[in-house]
This record gives sequence, structure tokens and C-alpha cells, in this order.
Amino acid sequence: MRIDRLTLRSFRNYHDMTITFPSGGAYITGANGSGKTNMLEAMYFLANQMSFRTTKREELPALGTTQCLIAAVVTSQETERQSELAIQLSPHGRRLLVNGKATRDLQKFATYFAAVAFHPGTLNVIKGGPGGRRTLIDRGIASLQPGFLQIGQEHQRLLKQRNALLRTPTPEHLATLAVWTERFIEVAVQITRARQAHMVCLNAILAELGASLGLDVGTVALTYQPAVLAHCAAPERVALLQTHTDETLLRERFMSEAQRLQRAEIAVGQTLFGPQRDDITIAYRERETRSYASQGQQRLSAFLLVAALALAIERQHGHRPVVLLDDVVSELDEHNRRVIFGFLQAHAFQVFITDVEERCLYRHLEAFSSFHVRQINGHAELYESAAAQRILL
Repeated sequence: MRIDRLTLRSFRNYHDMTITFPSGGAYITGANGSGKTNMLEAMYFLANQMSFRTTKREELPALGTTQCLIAAVVTSQETERQSELAIQLSPHGRRLLVNGKATRDLQKFATYFAAVAFHPGTLNVIKGGPGGRRTLIDRGIASLQPGFLQIGQEHQRLLKQRNALLRTPTPEHLATLAVWTERFIEVAVQITRARQAHMVCLNAILAELGASLGLDVGTVALTYQPAVLAHCAAPERVALLQTHTDETLLRERFMSEAQRLQRAEIAVGQTLFGPQRDDITIAYRERETRSYASQGQQRLSAFLLVAALALAIERQHGHRPVVLLDDVVSELDEHNRRVIFGFLQAHAFQVFITDVEERCLYRHLEAFSSFHVRQINGHAELYESAAAQRILL
């Protein structure tokens, strides 16, 4: 897939802009705060119906406005089918349009355009707490299975309802708690199995990347740590996470945890089991990245996770996602930059790279157009540089 033309109206600091991009992508420079990341965020939102920076849609319209538009002409590189996509955001919600016609079919909308992103916040997956790692995995699953978004939303709804009952444990509320617990467990089982299957998929691709990129890259690997299995012996934990295992055993394990923790839950007024308490270990060269990897190795590991997701989308859906790289090369030495651009050279993705300055990128890639972003009267404007169709070397 590729994005041929992008229109932004009242999105972040873009007032009204339409820009055409080449099939290879673009190298976008500009000062900090000029609007480079905002543009990649808009592309990502169009593909995934979510931002990689915020969960609050009301933050996306420009200051002083309540509505915004993201629209694009996208082309399937495999079939050369061209489509016009748009998302309108307002206080009334989100409106999706395909070729000028409104649609509520989120899963169908997601088939027209896909994108993956590396951004500075991606590093929080490695450096930060488990919430960021859960989000990374769940967004990856949603990129492959758009219906997973609804499962995640249902989990949040059930969790909120269950917590409300626990905070006011009247006899009436406790009588209905069992019903909500059963519903919660059904969704928890779906999420747990989806996360495990996704990590199996990513680990296989990460192993391939470690071997194919050469340059002594090393391998990144993920290990799932469901909280519900924390007290299980290793063999039992492995058995319960097998993707072909009957869900009944995992469901029984969740129910056992619910019963074991119910008194403690009533005491603290919140749910103490479930996928919202899971974690994922990320290892580089068989050592946990948060504690043992250097800054460059952490950054490379985060990029390889994004690269693995891009390949997973291509293999599962038969189309290539757009790759969005926001400030990916800063703090990397020449070796790790060669790894990144070696990957981009080996795969025919449309790529958008942002940077604060133009620099040698160490590897021959497809011809990009070079753009520069600057703010004028508080609004971002994008200009194609004089060195159009620059070859990045």
C-alpha cells in the first residue's frame, strides 16, 4: 500500500494542507515542534483509527477548533486499486468515508490502508512500565485483526463495571458480580490467547530478521507473562498458553483466580486479575533490554519490533503497510543505522522518515522526495525541497 495524496484540515497545527507523495516515500526535515510528527500521526490515525501519541481524540483538532479532517488517496501496490479515504472527527464522534460514502464497517475500512510507526514513545515500551508493552502488542494485534479493537473496548467496559461493583459491595451488587465476572473472563481468555499467538508470530519473524540482516544484528525475542498464570509451575504455564489448547483450562484458571482474590478485591475496590495486569519481557541477545541493553540497542530493538509487525501484516494480508519512522536515527551509531536502512532497502515499503536535519543515511534507498516543515503564524506548512527526488546515500 502507499499513500499518494494527503489532506489535513484543522489537524494539530495543520490548517489546510494537501500534499502529493512519491511511491518511495519522503524524507521530512524541520525544527522540533514544527509539525513533522503531527503528519505521521495523521497517517497512522487514518490506518489504525487511533493515535500513537494520545488516547484522547479531542486533542487532535487544532487549537480553538473542535473538528478536523484526515483524508488521503491511497493505492494498493499489488492491484493498483486507488481509493479515497477520510476520517472526520467532531464532538459527535468519528465519521469514516470510503470514496465519498460514509461507512461504519471499521474492519472493512482498515483493509484499504495499513501503517506501522516508530516514534520516540516506542522506546517507552522498553524503558517504561508494562502498560506500554501491552499497548504495543494490542495495537499490533489490531493491525492484523481490526476486530480486536472491539474486544479491547469490551474489556475496558467490563473492567469499569466490575470495579464499580467492587467499590460499593452491597449485597445486591455482590449478587450481580458473578455475572460480570463470567463476562470479564470470556473476554480475558480471548485477549490472552490473542496476545500469545501474536508473540509467537512476531518471535518467528524477529528470528528471521536477526539472521537475514547480518551485520551481527542479534535477535530480539518476546516472552508473554500473563498475570493469571504467575503462580503456575512452568510446565503448566506453557501448556495453558499453547494456541491449540482447549480454552476451557485457561477459563478455569481465570475463574480460580477470581475466587481466590475476591475478598482482596472487595477490600481495595478494584479488579486484581485479568489481562490489564499482564507484562511482556523484551530480550535482546537473550538479555532483558530494560536493564542490560544500551540506549542504541534499546532503540534498535524497538525498531525491529515495528519491522516485524510490518512483515507480519504483509504476510497475513498480502499488502505492504506504510512505514512511519519519526526521529529513528538519532542516538544511533553508524552500525545500527546500517541495520535500519538495510531493512528498508530489502523491502519495498513506502517509507516516511522525519529528522531535524538532512543527513547521510548510509544506504542506497529508492528515490525519495525531500520535504521541509516550518511554522508560519502558528500553522505548519510543508514544502518540497529543491533537491526533489534526492537519492539517500
